[in-house]
Formats: sequence, structure tokens, C-alpha cells
Amino acid sequence: MVENPRAATGAGRLRRLNEPRPLAIEAGHDGTPKTIPWRGGYRRVAAVHESWRIDDEWWRDEVSRRYYAIELDDGSRLVGYRDLIRGGWYVQPYHGPKTAAG
Repeated sequence: MVENPRAATGAGRLRRLNEPRPLAIEAGHDGTPKTIPWRGGYRRVAAVHESWRIDDEWWRDEVSRRYYAIELDDGSRLVGYRDLIRGGWYVQPYHGPKTAAG
């Protein structure tokens, strides 16, 4: 958790860092993302750079997700996942490692 600089002081001044947002991702027959509504339009997925699955917390609130590191046709990068228990797609902005030049 990080302090929310836009919030008034008090108990509610914390916000989640990089919290996922629900998003209507269109997937292909194999389950990989194909098109994504992004920044005012639909973007085609140019590449899926990586995919991984997380299954965790079976003793509490079970988590089962398939993640995708996605590059869109406009060069944007993000991480999206499909909730394998409840259904639905979610997206998180991608903040890759900084390079020496940037």
C-alpha cells in the first residue's frame, strides 16, 4: 500500500498499488488475448511475450489465474489475466525494467 497523494488526510488515505481493473478482453479459441479495448479504442494484440499460471491460497480465498504479458499494436505493454475461478479478464499496466538510456 502507498499513500494516496490525492486523498484527504485520515484513515482512508491509502490505496492499492497497481490494482487490476476489469476489462472485456476478446480471446481466441486457444484462450490467448486477441483484441483489447484500450485508451479509447480497440487494439490488436501484436505479441504475447510470456504466459504463466498462479494457483494460490486454497486455504482462504482461492486464486487461480492465467497471466499474459501483452504487447499491443500501438507498442503499449500491459499484463492481463483471466480469473479461472470467477471468470472475467483483468488488466494491469506494465512497468518494465528501466534501461540505462531511459
